[in-house]
Amino acid sequence: MATQIMNGMDLDKLEDFRTELQANPITLGLGAQSIWEGHSGRSTVHIGPYDLNGKHIDRKTRHYTIPYGAWREVEEAIGFVGPTDRAEPVEMALGAVAACLCNSIALNAQRHGIKLEGLEVNVHADVDPSVLFEVKGPESHTSCMPKISTEVKVKGDLTDEQLEKIQELVHYSPVHGMVEYANSVEAKVTRA
Repeated sequence: MATQIMNGMDLDKLEDFRTELQANPITLGLGAQSIWEGHSGRSTVHIGPYDLNGKHIDRKTRHYTIPYGAWREVEEAIGFVGPTDRAEPVEMALGAVAACLCNSIALNAQRHGIKLEGLEVNVHADVDPSVLFEVKGPESHTSCMPKISTEVKVKGDLTDEQLEKIQELVHYSPVHGMVEYANSVEAKVTRA
């Protein structure tokens, strides 16, 4: 039997992986570390090692460093000395939603016989920074970012049923799930 390759993926191996996942669930231990740079509102985030079913995997090619902060205009408005432009954490979270939606759709569409010719995901949120600056309390988070909107644009000769299936696939994205559904989040503060 010929190997089925679609959009850079071996569909037979994908199905084998899914079958194995049903029989033997796996756990990915993921994390990120943020180091304050000594300048209010700026940090550097490091992403690298992860765990796959308890096995620690650490490759230099997986070490990413991302400088976080805000936009020059906002830094100037709040009084930063030496304002600059940096990736803003909420933007990065929205970017993570967009990237994960692309992955969720692209990984699963082909299993349903949906041939994608292109895929674009746009994610948007209007954010009131009042909680960040302690003008409002943490209970106001949902009113300060009341809605996150996503728009998925799919290229290809698709039927209405295939578009409906892609709409369903949106909800299989783990990052989308992190913001769509309530998660148990624990915060602990200790001395360094």
